[in-house]
Amino acid sequence: MTAPLPDPAPAPPTDHLATVVFERDLLQVPFNAIATVDLLLDDLIAPPAAAAARGAPRAGTRARRGGAGRPVLAVDPSPIARKFLAQRLEALGYQVHTAETGERALAMVGQHAFAIVFTEFVLGAPPVMDGIALCHAIKQKPDHPRGIEPAVVVAAGRVSPSDRVRASLVGCDAFLTKPLTEPAFTTALGAVDPLFD
Repeated sequence: MTAPLPDPAPAPPTDHLATVVFERDLLQVPFNAIATVDLLLDDLIAPPAAAAARGAPRAGTRARRGGAGRPVLAVDPSPIARKFLAQRLEALGYQVHTAETGERALAMVGQHAFAIVFTEFVLGAPPVMDGIALCHAIKQKPDHPRGIEPAVVVAAGRVSPSDRVRASLVGCDAFLTKPLTEPAFTTALGAVDPLFD
């Protein structure tokens, strides 16, 4: 007599909140511990995700420590997204600061010498400053702490070609499409941070 086949794994949902709940259930961790989950969705869905969530390197890969403690700023109105991005950057060796609005981020850029500013494209409903306006304001600042102008990386879930053109025109250093994948994320870091290995 043969054993019954296991039920097939459920397909990942398409909306953001359902995705977070799906990932929590997939990893079988309590909701208050979901912040330990890796930012990148390809890591979350892949079988080694549970090890990644505990901070263990995946088999066959070496831990990257290319940030060497350089300060970066993660800007996103979503606390979960900020936490995910902060954890990914900290795992790569960066010292991460966070802000939930463009206005707060701009004030922080005026006080701290950040190597990179990562910002979500949509930071709230107008007239709230969006990621493109934040990038423009950073690039137009006449002076930066210690003379260091940060690179700006904009990430967005839904973008049009005109959004990419706008980002380029204001001096955006990299533009990422969500969900972020590890290759795109590390390629962007290598492009905007010459000290990243």
